[in-house]
Amino acid sequence: MSWLRFLLKFSFICNCCYLIGFIIRMVEYTDSYQHVVKHIMVLGGLVAAPLNIITCLLTTILLLARKVQWANVHPYIFMLNVIILLIQLELFI
Repeated sequence: MSWLRFLLKFSFICNCCYLIGFIIRMVEYTDSYQHVVKHIMVLGGLVAAPLNIITCLLTTILLLARKVQWANVHPYIFMLNVIILLIQLELFI
């Protein structure tokens, strides 16, 4: 199940970009880092929410079906992804 571990880590990186993008939208930034901001906005704005939903659902289903063990899932990363998913859902609704 190394693909699930990779998916959790990639989803966490996208979620961090989502939070950074949210902060960037709230404060003013200079145009000197425009190329970095574009990548952060793409990963955070377009990829993070759908990937996080899919990752959390898939991990929950595999845990409930006992196909994967809790220790192999990176529990801290999974819990952080769930917390960020709740934040994303709060901001979407």
